Amino acid sequence: MTVFLDKKRWTEVFSGFVISSVALLDRRALHFCARQRMSIEESSHLFDHDIATRLIVLYTDREAGSNCGFRQLTGMAHSVVGVSRPPFPRPSGMVCAMNMDGDVYPRGGGVEGPMEHIDPGKWPSTLRLKCIRGYTFAVGVGRRVYKRVDSGTWLAVDAGLPRPDEVTTRMGFEDIDAFSESDMYAVGGHGDVWHFDGQAWKQMGFPSNVQLATVTCAGDGNVYISGEGGSLWLGQKSTWKSVYRGTSTVPWNDVRWFQDKLWLASNYQFYQWDGSAMARASHEGEAVPMYGRMDVHDGLLVIASQDSVRTFDGAAWRHLVEPYDE
Repeated sequence: MTVFLDKKRWTEVFSGFVISSVALLDRRALHFCARQRMSIEESSHLFDHDIATRLIVLYTDREAGSNCGFRQLTGMAHSVVGVSRPPFPRPSGMVCAMNMDGDVYPRGGGVEGPMEHIDPGKWPSTLRLKCIRGYTFAVGVGRRVYKRVDSGTWLAVDAGLPRPDEVTTRMGFEDIDAFSESDMYAVGGHGDVWHFDGQAWKQMGFPSNVQLATVTCAGDGNVYISGEGGSLWLGQKSTWKSVYRGTSTVPWNDVRWFQDKLWLASNYQFYQWDGSAMARASHEGEAVPMYGRMDVHDGLLVIASQDSVRTFDGAAWRHLVEPYDE
């Protein structure tokens, strides 16, 4: 097995940290959020924002020694990674914290900070960053949706969304996806599904009140929603049908469309849905032994566990990061 990242650079960048999320800027630039590795006992004595966070960028077209770097940050509670792409004027990776201001630190592609704030003092409670047509959207607890319209400027996309006096876990959002900015879906909470037509959000009907985890506007023209137990629904607007009843103890982290299939990754599973059956992700008859977080863009799929990173271009798998003996 040939691993792209050499031991010296792995030691400098990844050693002592675990990967918590991944995002593709393009097929040559991968961004990761990594948190300091520690035992449950050690972390129990800390607030989450006290755990060191690294925003890591890995360039697959550069030589050893200059192909991977990071910025270490503090105060980034429950952080997630995302990217912005063209036509956004300054494409980069970024890491976002779930804190009072919604702190966001951009890095990569010639960008290095400064710290941005999604909604100062309003607790935007971001759970996911999603790049849609180049622009980054942040979604979070209490049906929060924001769009990054310029460097340092995030606007609430909330027309049609009610503003409840009390936020509950029955409300979204956990994920967002779109065919276009006038055909967008956001899901979360207990069967909480909303559609945006470019002007306002409207709540959609959904046949279950289970907790929802992801939404995918797929290449086959359908929308896929995953939820509690790893179950899967297919449809559009307020018309949905159950296509897979999951029995997992954890939800899917990420669900992406790639090579005319739906790919699904959780904390311990990596599966494919081909339209009729759910099966472990495989290549040339062999199961791909990965799990964790996933992204797809520019003809490339990346999946990252806590310690390993692999990419698939539709023909071959590539080992980018593997742990060396510490």
